[in-house]
Amino acid sequence: MTSVRPTSLATARGRRVGLASTSLVAITALGVLAGLTGTAQAATTVPLAGADVYGVLGTTVTNTGISTVAGDVGGSTSTGTGPTGANSIVHTSGIDRNDVGAGLAGLTAAITNARGQTPATDVGPANLALSGPLGPGIYTSGSDLALTGPLLLDGGGSYDSVFVFRATAGLTTASASTISLTGGAQACNVFWEIGSSASLGAGSTFRGTILATTSISVDAGATIDGRLLAQDAVTLISDTVIRSGCQTGLVTPVVAPPTTAGPTAGPTGTPDGTPTATAPATATPTGTTPNAPRYGQVGRVPVGSVDTGDGSTAADLVESPRC
Repeated sequence: MTSVRPTSLATARGRRVGLASTSLVAITALGVLAGLTGTAQAATTVPLAGADVYGVLGTTVTNTGISTVAGDVGGSTSTGTGPTGANSIVHTSGIDRNDVGAGLAGLTAAITNARGQTPATDVGPANLALSGPLGPGIYTSGSDLALTGPLLLDGGGSYDSVFVFRATAGLTTASASTISLTGGAQACNVFWEIGSSASLGAGSTFRGTILATTSISVDAGATIDGRLLAQDAVTLISDTVIRSGCQTGLVTPVVAPPTTAGPTAGPTGTPDGTPTATAPATATPTGTTPNAPRYGQVGRVPVGSVDTGDGSTAADLVESPRC
């Protein structure tokens, strides 16, 4: 009989416990992300006060390449933000400012407002791309928020729906990641309160106003529908900051016009309501053509030149003697 060492049993039990613990952590994480789908607690719009006029705001603003910004660009120290040159900012609206005291004061008040909104849905350290569509509300993380793919925000049919995302640490979005809006959700009502720094990936599409305690850096070719507001530094590399319009009220549903069905063909009726019988179709023998002309067989061929029908002639054909 083969004996089993106690140490082997203990090792096996340890492996099973380890696997079970790992599975539990994975299931818990998936459960948290799945719980994001839908609507969180109600949020209210975050007042920006003196920061509202800015598309980009920081103590220091640095731009490389040609960026486009809607709204004022403000920094006590700015590099590459002039209207011309290889490193410049094209203003679709707004101006350059170096007196940013009122703007930074408004940003500080906005951060305080966003942090104080309750109740919130705790999402943990979450990759929002795995959450599915999110409804209006307050979403908070005690650490980082990440976005590695697409995120859909659904306003639920109201232009007044508000989304507030909070991260005690940072926010990172991957290259080519996207945020899309539906159901009345608008970028002007989406706010990201970040406890440290935010980093947006190259070629990404981001929506909402970032309220960063430290800094914001944006890689090349990103599009931001909203604002980049940081208490320290903002860095751009050939990026675009736009400001979409903001509506109020309910979304008017689009109703497709009704389609009119044509008359349905049916059996022809007689005056007494009895359907008229339809004559059965006559089958055509296989290999023949309907209504094709018929030709009789020639019993005797006269003497002489006769066209045989194949292009040749028979000059000396005679009737065969009959027995």
